[in-house]
Amino acid sequence: MYYQSFPLRPGNAAVKLTAYVLDEEITHKKHRKRPGIIVCPGGGYLNLAHKESEPVVARFLGMGFNVFLLDYSVYFLQRPDAQQAAVINEDFEIFQTYRDLECALQVIADHAKEWYLDSERLYLLGFSAGAHLIAYFMEHQADYTIPAPLKIQGLILAYPMLTVPSVHLHRDAAYLAQAIPPEFHQQLDLIQGVDANFPKTFLWQGGQDTTVSPKETTQFVLKLQELGVPCEYHLFQSGIHGLALADETSAVYPRDVDPTLAQWINAAKLWLAQDQGPVTLYQDERQ
Repeated sequence: MYYQSFPLRPGNAAVKLTAYVLDEEITHKKHRKRPGIIVCPGGGYLNLAHKESEPVVARFLGMGFNVFLLDYSVYFLQRPDAQQAAVINEDFEIFQTYRDLECALQVIADHAKEWYLDSERLYLLGFSAGAHLIAYFMEHQADYTIPAPLKIQGLILAYPMLTVPSVHLHRDAAYLAQAIPPEFHQQLDLIQGVDANFPKTFLWQGGQDTTVSPKETTQFVLKLQELGVPCEYHLFQSGIHGLALADETSAVYPRDVDPTLAQWINAAKLWLAQDQGPVTLYQDERQ
């Protein structure tokens, strides 16, 4: 596997794209074009949830994907805790965050050939606020550039934040109001903004989620169905917010392990496999 990071925003080294590209040694020094997936962790646009980052990357690498982890701009430079106050990213602006994804796509397009990326099988995976990021980006495709030869084949939305008021981050609620002022909330409402051009989508959520309402997710799915957008939706009876893989890989507490909810990854694998075509091998042309 090749591992390389690309800075995306001058003056903020934390905003970056990390590419995890599978090695040709896997196929005996021959390349095969592999699908790609961009992983966007959650965190309420305030910080990035690390358990939704590299553990998820590793799982999709194991499925044969080239994986790209997007560390986009967030409101906290340092999250507050009992020992220290918050350090705020004074340059944070919510709509510039979507430019981070646009820049990441350009990096991937620039390297698609050398990475033997199947450019027509690029997926976006987002958790919570990361799901909001990718869904907003796709709802407003006219405002952003998806560079050739890339094609966004589909989205995976995990316990997605769909409207700003639906997120109640308890002690961080006041910070969220600062990060995303109320005058932007209507524009950021994904349920009202979605149209028939939205890509096919896989969604999943736990029924015990009190941070992002399962009712709103269901409303969004109904809207997709009304518009004729292909979608697959898994609303599990159990499961709280932010469980990532919902197994021991990323668990901190016993409540983070939910064997039923953990089946989302297998369901997503089957959903992704519907797009799989014949495998073609290419000679390694590197010196």
